[in-house]
Amino acid sequence: MNIKFLRKLLTTRKQEIEEGKNLATRQPIYVVLDLQENITSKHSEYSPSTNYKGKGWTHGYMDTFLDGEEITFEESKKGMKEPVKVTRFYTDRVVSFFITSKGAHEYLKYQSHNLKMPYVYVFYSGYGNREMDQLLQNG
Repeated sequence: MNIKFLRKLLTTRKQEIEEGKNLATRQPIYVVLDLQENITSKHSEYSPSTNYKGKGWTHGYMDTFLDGEEITFEESKKGMKEPVKVTRFYTDRVVSFFITSKGAHEYLKYQSHNLKMPYVYVFYSGYGNREMDQLLQNG
């Protein structure tokens, strides 16, 4: 374990908390998520979804007359020969996690070209997680 780097990381973390940049009230973990598009002919209220705002379920159509990559999701069936009603929804794929907000946003800056729709989401480390409490405690 690189203790020297861990000390530097925790110093950055402490600075973010003091400046109000920790984005949560309790020991947050910063997770880079990537949105994955899913298309299904059926769905329910129990279908998985994303935490990302503005990416809910969208109803539309796909033309099954077309082949392979020509088939795309459209919100209107106008001009389709064999339209099938479908639902588009997004799920999250965990890409990586970080102790600091700075680390997560730097990762996005340099790696987002390899991802489809990446974003940073803030999780908290969990109630009663003694390891994280001791590692990240203020002071």
